[in-house]
Amino acid sequence: MFNSNQINFRNNKITIVNNGKRENSSDLSDSSISSVEVKGSKKINCFLGDGSKEWKLKEEFIVDNINISKELKRFRKLSIAEFERNKDINCLRILALSHILPINEFDASRSIIKYLDNDARRALKQVISTAKPKVRLGPAKAVLYCRSKANGAADEDDEADEKNDDVTMMCMVKDIAVQLKQNRASIATTSEATFTEKDLVSIVRRVFLEDVSEEAIYAVIDKHEKFGKKPDFMIGAKVKRREVYFFYVEVKCPGAHSKYQPEDDYTKLMKLMKKSVDDQLYLGLKDLMSLGLLIEGFKCTLFQMKLLADGIYMPMAFDRFSLVEEDHQLALLPSVVDAFYFVKSELRKFVEEEANKKRTTEERRAGRERIYPSFVTNFVSKKGK
Repeated sequence: MFNSNQINFRNNKITIVNNGKRENSSDLSDSSISSVEVKGSKKINCFLGDGSKEWKLKEEFIVDNINISKELKRFRKLSIAEFERNKDINCLRILALSHILPINEFDASRSIIKYLDNDARRALKQVISTAKPKVRLGPAKAVLYCRSKANGAADEDDEADEKNDDVTMMCMVKDIAVQLKQNRASIATTSEATFTEKDLVSIVRRVFLEDVSEEAIYAVIDKHEKFGKKPDFMIGAKVKRREVYFFYVEVKCPGAHSKYQPEDDYTKLMKLMKKSVDDQLYLGLKDLMSLGLLIEGFKCTLFQMKLLADGIYMPMAFDRFSLVEEDHQLALLPSVVDAFYFVKSELRKFVEEEANKKRTTEERRAGRERIYPSFVTNFVSKKGK
């Protein structure tokens, strides 16, 4: 994203400083973060895998003379120290160890913004406000259609004077509404599989699996994965005969809890998005981005991850919507289609602009040098303490 030493982001002056010297920073107080509860004969080890505790900055992220890299590195350093001293860990600390530093305007407990000083917070908010994507809204009459459908009204003929995207999205809304109306039988939603089949699969199939390029790939994880590292489903594209997944979905059915997992669904999703960015770096891609959807019950949050600068993988929550639980909630459906259609459009753009573009050896080498390996979190026996 940043290929030059200075970039203008609206009125913000953003500078990437290579090999900048740094001042020692004091630790931040962090008594407000609650820890993951672990019982029994096991403890959490967050330092497995290929990650490194050391962060040698190759470049610094500076916005309006505010050194964002300095603040983020300080938060990461604190996370390492807190775990080593107290074994006190939570999702933000786990993510920071792997250079994942999320911004979430919908949920402050899942955002690092409050742990930055006031100047860094203000500067970063300005950048994020221009960097995060905007979901294009579909036709307004889609909401009216769903309201009438919820009340049992019959379909009416439409005027054919809309934009192509509006026509496409309206067709999707109609098709999905019919399927949801036909599939309202009460089934057990105590497992992710049944919940996904009942409330999500028809949407995914209609939006993603119709009118897509041959390069697009789609995978549903329909069995337990030993280390819990795969999402519930994922969508991507073939790049030079290699599968690169671009969009991940994590589903937690209503009433489910992940209290005894070493990493919760949110942490798992963020790490999967980082893996996508790293896969793109490995192939020498330039316009790096991955998307993720976290579904908790019927509430959904859509994320985009960007590599802002050296070692700063920043996922941004940019859209929220709710799935349709009952017929009278069909008016929620257009917002669902808007979000999924945005992802499909980004996937199409990724395939057209990146998937088939040739990369030089130098581009691939430069990309691989920017990868920061992630730590793996898992339970280990307390006997080895």
